[in-house]
Amino acid sequence: MHLAQILRYPVKSLSKEELRTCRLSPGQGLPFDRHWALARPDGDALNNPGWMPKSHFLVLVREHAMALAKSRFDEASGRFCFEAPNGLHAEGKLSTEDGRKAIASAMAKHLGLDQSGVPTLVEAQDIGYFDTTKGPISILNLESLRALEKLVSQTIDPVRFRMNLIVEGCEAWSETHWPGKRLKIGECVLEITENTGRCKATHVNPDTGELDVKILHALKEHYGHTQMGVYAVVVEGGAIKVGDTMSLVD
Repeated sequence: MHLAQILRYPVKSLSKEELRTCRLSPGQGLPFDRHWALARPDGDALNNPGWMPKSHFLVLVREHAMALAKSRFDEASGRFCFEAPNGLHAEGKLSTEDGRKAIASAMAKHLGLDQSGVPTLVEAQDIGYFDTTKGPISILNLESLRALEKLVSQTIDPVRFRMNLIVEGCEAWSETHWPGKRLKIGECVLEITENTGRCKATHVNPDTGELDVKILHALKEHYGHTQMGVYAVVVEGGAIKVGDTMSLVD
C-alpha cells in the first residue's frame, strides 16, 4: 500500500490543504493541522489553553454552512484568507490579534450570528484541536470508502471524513485490525491507537453544506458500526511524502 494524499485543516472545520510532503514529530499531528479553531463565546476554550472537545467550537456537525466558506493558509507568511458566498472576504495573519479577529468576524457574518455569538479564533498550545487526544494523525483507507460507495450507490468525497493520510492499495476494512500495530511511512513509524468513530459531520456535503448522505446510517446498516478510518500516534518522526510505501511492522 502507499500514501495517496496528505491533508491538513489549519482551522478546525474549515478547508483542507493538500501537501506533497511534510515532516512529522513524535506525539504531534501534521504541522499546523487544527492549529486554530473558532471558539464559542459560551464555551470554555477561551479560558482553557489546553485541548478541548469540539463542543466548545464552531464545527461542521452543528454549523453546516461552514462548508461553504473556502480558506487558504500560507505557511511561510502565516496569512489566512477566508471567502464565503456573496463576496464575503477576509484575510490576515493568524499570529496577530487583528488577523484573528478579521477571520472570526467574517465567519460570524457568514453564519448570521449576532454580536453575542461572534467566535474567537484561538491557537492550540501543546496539541492541535483534534476530536481526540488518543491519536493526532488520522488515516483513511480508500478501499473501505469505495466499498461504502457501492452500497449507497453514490460517490462520497473523502473530505467528509477530514482525515490526514489517505491510503491506497490495501483491502477494504483491513484497517479495522490495525489498532495496536505499527505503520511505517517514509522515515516515520506510527502506532495505530484506535478505530475512528464517526459523527454526523460526515452527512454534510463539503461543497454545498447540505445534509445529503446519511453516512452513519449506512455504516450501521451494512457493517454494524459507525467507524471509518483509524487514529495514530507518531512514535518515530521524520519526513513523509505522497507516494511513500506504507507497511505494517511488528
